[in-house]
Parts: sequence; structure tokens; C-alpha cells
Amino acid sequence: MRDPVIVLAALFMAPLSALQAVDLQKPLRIESGLVQGSMNGTGDVVSFKGIPYASPPVGDLRWREPQPAAKWDGVRKADQFGASCPQPFSTGAPPYTEEFAMRGEMSEDCLFLNVWAPAKPATDRLAVMVYLHGGSGTRGSGSIPVYDGESLARKGIIVVTVNFRLGILGGMGHPQLSKESPHKVCGNYGMLDMIAALKWVRANVAAFGGDPEKVTLCGQSSGAHAVHSLTTSPLAKGLFRGVIAVSFPYDYLTKQHAIGNVWQKEQQGLKFAAAKKVGSIEELRKIPAADLFADDPAVEPFTRAALGGGVNTDGWSFPVDYPKALDQGSVADLPTLTGITADDFGPPARRLSTTVATFGTGVESMFGEKKAAFAAIKDPYLALCPVSTAAEAREMAKRAQQEYRMASIPAWAAWRSKTAKAPAYTYFFDQAIPWPEHPEFGAFHSSDLVYGFGNLAKLNRPWTATDHRVADQVSNCWVNFVKTGNPNGDGLPEWKAFAASSPATMNLGAQPGMRAIADELRVKLYLQLLGQ
Repeated sequence: MRDPVIVLAALFMAPLSALQAVDLQKPLRIESGLVQGSMNGTGDVVSFKGIPYASPPVGDLRWREPQPAAKWDGVRKADQFGASCPQPFSTGAPPYTEEFAMRGEMSEDCLFLNVWAPAKPATDRLAVMVYLHGGSGTRGSGSIPVYDGESLARKGIIVVTVNFRLGILGGMGHPQLSKESPHKVCGNYGMLDMIAALKWVRANVAAFGGDPEKVTLCGQSSGAHAVHSLTTSPLAKGLFRGVIAVSFPYDYLTKQHAIGNVWQKEQQGLKFAAAKKVGSIEELRKIPAADLFADDPAVEPFTRAALGGGVNTDGWSFPVDYPKALDQGSVADLPTLTGITADDFGPPARRLSTTVATFGTGVESMFGEKKAAFAAIKDPYLALCPVSTAAEAREMAKRAQQEYRMASIPAWAAWRSKTAKAPAYTYFFDQAIPWPEHPEFGAFHSSDLVYGFGNLAKLNRPWTATDHRVADQVSNCWVNFVKTGNPNGDGLPEWKAFAASSPATMNLGAQPGMRAIADELRVKLYLQLLGQ
């Protein structure tokens, strides 16, 4: 019997299907009509911005499943980003400066996507990366500068970024919404938008020179959460063949991965409507979107993540939560590339006023819901972490946070491998964006996106030759994975897939290469804490 991993790799490496040359400088025909892109300054990439992939979810379509985009006559110019979905507006705050933040117009008419494609006519269909932004399911946009797809497209793939409904508009439930739904469900509107975008890509990407059979789904933070959830959805089956999940806290998977179920969503929606002093969905649909997001102490408890974006198990689009799907083997078995940054969960570990006396308590508090379970391993763990000065205590606290987060990834990979055969490639990214004014942020959550997208030029920072080399390496790994399901390639250090017998990870940064997660004995304690 042939090794299923070899078979899968062969599928990725199968001969590319022939393609009649596409001239991206001329209007292209997609399902909705003709669309005209815009050539970049160097003449090697064409972008198509603000393409509607679904009808505007406004009026009676607010809190409904996405509907097909309307057709248009003539040629639609796609040279400007469409509006971002409504959200609490923020220009960004350190470390999330404006290059990481949504900017420009917001509107409920926001279901747009953007495409970057190599301008040179291809004789083979190109692999495609569809990117889902982060932002806790409440913020973000496909038009954020660091997500610009030009640099990756220059390396021979097509890049698509997507807007999808956020917060209350993306995930609110209500009994009336369930009643009017043909599937008797509510919530998950933002997730259904993502599925609609993937279906759009499948139906239309060939017009841009792409291969609908070679789509990799990439997401960061809450976008990575969405990516993993979509591997469990029967509605998304067959729409992508690989996964890149950036900056996702895998210890979160020891919790219930879904936010709730339809009944819980309905009850939350009833409370929200009561707080807004309205009695029906019809009335809620008349409230301007800005007022739904406005600061209001009466409704704020109902507008947090439990009511807003994210996933609920509705028995239709998401039949079960992720852990159960993983246990029963109903997660799509796809090649996966995933990892975290060195300071992925903020700089507090560097700033902790940790002393030798408080080190044990400080480390214990980092394990969150595992705090009680930590008591069982506390003494042997602390014995492996000797500290004699406050400086050593602070550094060890930081290292413990990193190691635990790193260990959560192989813990997930080991759990996944019980029912999955496709390879998982894991990484630890430690190249800090140079920032003389704020060195404390280090390699912060989202910072690896700047390197992965190859977008150092989007930030005004004192970049070094090392930064450019790291950006080239990381973006090459992404491109290789999108093309073949494997990040390895010429000029790159060997990246080994996860193996339960040796839970090492790839270090991405100034010194790339496979590395141990931590001291072997500490790793065993972390994995014990994580249920492995």
C-alpha cells in the first residue's frame, strides 16, 4: 500500500494543467461581468481591488447567508479597495501602528476581495493563496497595508485577500433569524462569507491565471482560528488543499473551540435586542450599523466575542466543534504550516516585576485555565528552572511563556496525527522588527506577516540586510508551500515535518534551522500539562 503522505505530495506535484495565456492588462470576464485591473509600477504584477464576491448584506440581507454578487454591465474598474466592514474604528496603537490597522471607509456594503497576479502571461495555471485577516473577529480588513499581495505574486502565485462581516454583524443570533433561515440556524455570517469567497475563487480564479484546484487557505490569529474551523465545515470541503495558520494559540484547542451553539446565540441575541429596546429583527435591521457598534454600557456585555464574530456549532455549516471533529477524524486532512512569534502574546513577560521569590507564582499565572493543573507539575518544573537573580527570573518567565506556547503546537500536531496523515510544518519566528523607540515589543504578534508577505517597504523602519534576508526566506517558504504543500526549496534550510518522536520546530529568523522546543524534561511537563 502506498504511503498516503507520498500520494498527497504527488498530487501537489502533479503536472500543471495547460492554460491559454491570460492577458491581465485587458478586461477579464468573471461570473459577474468584465473587470479591469491595474498594473504596478514595475510592470510585473496586476492587482484587482474591490471586487464584490457577494451581494451587499444590507437591509433585509443583514444577518442572512451571503447571496451571489449582482452582475454588472460594461467594465468594472478594480483599482480601489472596497469599503471595510463596520467595526470599532482604530488607527492602530503600538505595536499595531497604522500599517497593521484598517483605514478608510467602512460600510455594510463590504463583501469585497482583492486579487494580485503576476502580469506575465503564464502557460500553466498558478497556485493561489487566499488570506483571512485577524482582529479577534471584530476588526480588520483585506486592504490593510501589510497584507498587500504584490511581493508574493511577484514570486509566482496568485494572492487573494478578503473582507468578511465582523462582530455583531458577523455572528449575532436570534430566534427570528433561525426561523427565517432555510437551514433553521443563525450566526456564523462572517464564516459563511469566507466560504462564499472561497467558492468565488473556485469559480473565477482561472480568469486571472489561477488553478481552482490549487488553493491554499491562510489566516492569522482569529483568521487562523477561522482557517482551522473551515477544515471541519462540509460547506468548505474541497475548496482548498492546504492550510497556513499564523499566530494561533494552540492551547486554546484544549477548550471548546466553538463559541457556542444556536440556542446560546439566540439567547444572547434576545438579550441584545432587549438592551437596544427593540422587539424584533425587523427593528434591529433598521438600526444603523454604527449604532450597533457604538459604546453603550447597556449592550456592551452582549457585543463581545460571545455575540460577535467566530464560530458556533449549528449542525449545518459547522456540525461539531473542532476538538470533537479532530477526535472523530472529520477535519480535512490537509498539509499544514503553522507557528508563532517569539513575543506572540505580548511583551508582559519582559516587563514583569518578577523576582526570585515571586517567580513560581508568576509562571503559574501564565498557564491560564491550566493553572490548577499546573500544581501537579509545579515542583518538578521549578526544579528545572533555577533562578538566582531578578534578571534571571524575568528571563526564565519569558522563556517559560515561549516554551509553553511552542509546546502547544506539537501537542496539537500529535493529537491531529491520530486521525490525519498529511504533514504539519511548525515554526518559531524570532526576528524582531527593528524599532529603536520600542524594543520591548520584540517579535510581536502579527510581526511575522510583514516578512511572510515580503512587505518590509510598507513600514518605515531601519531595516537591515538580515531583515531582508529573513523576509526572502519566510516568503519563499510560504510560496513553496502554496505551490507544493511543502515549504522546502533551493537555498532554504531543511524544514522537517512534525514527528511525534522528535517534536522539534523550525526557527525562522536570523539563524534559521530546526530547533528543540525546550529542555527535554521541560517539554515532557508541558505536554503533560497540555494533555499529551
